[in-house]
Amino acid sequence: MPDFDQLMSELNPEMEQALKDFQFPSSEIELHTNDYSRILLCMLDIPVHKLANNKSLIESLHVLFTLFSDFR
Repeated sequence: MPDFDQLMSELNPEMEQALKDFQFPSSEIELHTNDYSRILLCMLDIPVHKLANNKSLIESLHVLFTLFSDFR
């Protein structure tokens, strides 16, 4: 998993503006929750590794929510 300090580092101004201008897919999109989660994680550059027990998505979401919590 990526280092939280690296994820918390300041984005370059172009990337910040792109995230402000870009609309993330709404929750009403017709996708399975796993697929929707993978799209959002990919857009935020949080990797989802392939593990035998398929818990990698949960671990990646944990990184996302921890990062969100740190920003708040």
